[in-house]
Amino acid sequence: MNIANEKSNRIKMSYMFLCLILLFTSIGITAPKTYAADAFDQLREKHRAMLTGGNNLSTSDPDLAQALSKLSLTADSYWKSMSTVTGRTYLWKDASGVGNSAQIRTSYERLKVMALAYSTVGTSVYGNANLQSDIVNGLDYMYSTRYNENVTTTPSGTSNWWDWQIGIPLQLNDAVVLMYDDLSSTQITNYMSGVEHFSPTVTLTGANRAWKAMVVAIRGILVKDSAKIESARDGLSAIFQYAVTGDGFYTDGSFIQHANIPYTGGYGIDLLSSVSTLMTLLHGSNWQVTDPLQSNVWDWVYNSYQPLMYNGAIMDMVRGREISRSYQQDHVAGHRVMNSILLLTEVAPEAKAQDFRRMLKAWMTNDTYLSYYQDAPIPIIVRAKALMNDTSIAPASNLILYKQFSAMDRAIQQQGNYTWGLAMYSNRIASYEAINSENGKAWYTSTGMTSLYNSDLAQYSDDYWPTVDAYRLPGTTVVSQQPATRHTSVNTWTGGTSLNDQYGISGMDLQYSDHTLKARKSWFMFDDELVALGAGIQSTDNAPIETIVENRKLNAQGNNSFTVNGQVYAPTLGWNESLTNVNWAHLGSNLPGASIGYYFPVATTLQAKREARTGNWKQINSRPESPATAITRNYMTLWMNQGSNPIDASYQYVVLPGKSAAQMASYAAQPDIEVRANSSAVQAVKEKTLNLLGANFWTDTIQTVDGLTVNKKASVMIQEKANKLYVSVSDPTQSNTGTIRVQINRAAVKSIVDTGITVDSSSPTIQFTVNVNKAKGKTFKAIFDLQ
Repeated sequence: MNIANEKSNRIKMSYMFLCLILLFTSIGITAPKTYAADAFDQLREKHRAMLTGGNNLSTSDPDLAQALSKLSLTADSYWKSMSTVTGRTYLWKDASGVGNSAQIRTSYERLKVMALAYSTVGTSVYGNANLQSDIVNGLDYMYSTRYNENVTTTPSGTSNWWDWQIGIPLQLNDAVVLMYDDLSSTQITNYMSGVEHFSPTVTLTGANRAWKAMVVAIRGILVKDSAKIESARDGLSAIFQYAVTGDGFYTDGSFIQHANIPYTGGYGIDLLSSVSTLMTLLHGSNWQVTDPLQSNVWDWVYNSYQPLMYNGAIMDMVRGREISRSYQQDHVAGHRVMNSILLLTEVAPEAKAQDFRRMLKAWMTNDTYLSYYQDAPIPIIVRAKALMNDTSIAPASNLILYKQFSAMDRAIQQQGNYTWGLAMYSNRIASYEAINSENGKAWYTSTGMTSLYNSDLAQYSDDYWPTVDAYRLPGTTVVSQQPATRHTSVNTWTGGTSLNDQYGISGMDLQYSDHTLKARKSWFMFDDELVALGAGIQSTDNAPIETIVENRKLNAQGNNSFTVNGQVYAPTLGWNESLTNVNWAHLGSNLPGASIGYYFPVATTLQAKREARTGNWKQINSRPESPATAITRNYMTLWMNQGSNPIDASYQYVVLPGKSAAQMASYAAQPDIEVRANSSAVQAVKEKTLNLLGANFWTDTIQTVDGLTVNKKASVMIQEKANKLYVSVSDPTQSNTGTIRVQINRAAVKSIVDTGITVDSSSPTIQFTVNVNKAKGKTFKAIFDLQ
């Protein structure tokens, strides 16, 4: 090479770089810095790109342009409202408290948003030198006055350990990653000393542990401490392990937080987000996750999340108190699940990653209520666009599945064009959670509430929870218009069993802590219907006892058709009537597939109400961010009145999703189901077209129904098909330390049975014993070849 030309080229490059610096300075943009990258810098830059989307964002893409505009507007509003005067005593007036951890967290959240906008290509404030100065000065101010290594905290109404150890450092770490090139080494050391002071190690359980791992890891990257990154990575191992008690994921797909609250769609999302982010960040580095138990994360997707997702929404029955948050309704929460799974496609084994891509493509395509891009972070939009544009990836089909989440007292049935959710509680699981001023009317959300997800994708979004009658949730048996306190039951019988992972039954021995009301309730989920039975209903509460058949949000006009026994009732809001001798009913919809039929095996008196209901989010969540704006939605409510102080009342009804009124008339004339028992000892239903019997046995005494004899509390299903008998058995109480004996009045020639089943006789009757000791509600299965 010509040395003179090389020197000339270097001079030209230096001159051009100087010109770029001068240009950036003249238009108020901070010029990028250069440094000698090491492994820590590479991780930091990777995390920065995971926050911003990188340097090649396409601002011509309408969804990215909208997200960039939203980020710009939010950051600009924080910047304009930020105090920058000399001698200031706060950054934002509404977050001015010293020692108020939530307000300190809020200040850091806003600084991070400003830093994100400053660092993201395509925003209106990208590289703005004035914004850069105010962010850095803000970080300095917060360090000197609010969050540093000398702060001591004491528990109080304004000081929460979570903010100090998790909420604040998560925001501060990301802000420093984004502003790293604009900070001195002294500033970085100062800020990180506060993080080290409050979160030096990975501790706690569940989502809290995952958050702590993120805090320790990002700080380790920023201060270039390999041991910290290693400890954060290794801290994930306890999360990968399945829980046996307490917080975490269970082998049956359940997720628990706060000891006894089903939280797959709440804290579980936060855990999945932190784990997927950290695994993706460390992938390919010196600190990559190598624990073989990380394979459990892929199982969480299949076993815990896919069954609970429906067209982009995650079921509210596993979201705890988060159902009361206006800004995080079911589709928004579901999209957060999808964000994490999208990250996992970059680190999971290819076969599983391809499965995840197909799931995601289906959910993104099918969520016609809320565009996935509308609330996704900018880097996620980039990844999602690439997925959706990949024509080699076909969307997954909707699941056909029944699943019992025995560890969290939940059950679901996915039937392709609709999904059922069932929420229960027991001595193991609490009836609800209402803390930190949230979830104020959750009284009956786990007392047998049934949730039907169908083509009406806005049913549980679009302000359902602040407007629904919280005293009358579908599937529940309640003391009329009276709240119930949070409690665990004195009873153990809650759970069920499944057959061929397609059909299933569940039951709950209901008993409130502050009411005398008791009931034995069962649900049978077959091919196109849900059968609900109640028996042994008793109360001395001196108030009407109600079983709620339906409480469905109607269309904007509230004029969904309603038909009873062939008679069409005028769609008038404010209508309220007691309907006698009801054999079937039908609630129409202007959405294809969203109509619902109701069949009553014993003609009943049905209370019906069509009403406009007004409420607001502040009534169920009094935190400052909850809006108090009045909202009105229209509802149809159907219920049966068991009277005041019933002694041994009962009910029967069947819900048939997607049926037309004409189909309901035909079904009622020739129903597919037959109730074979409905007492406080046994509840059983035969699905005649499937030749399938489901039975819940409530006592430890020998009981027989339809040729099936059982000697203990149990949930049992049997189906005869193609000269084979399929049997499933479980102990829903999870307290039987011995066996369940089963006899079926059929003869068999051979059998295939699960471990734990002992066949005692095949002829003249089938007799077998199931060892359910420590089975935790597991379903045991057997297949018999019939004579």
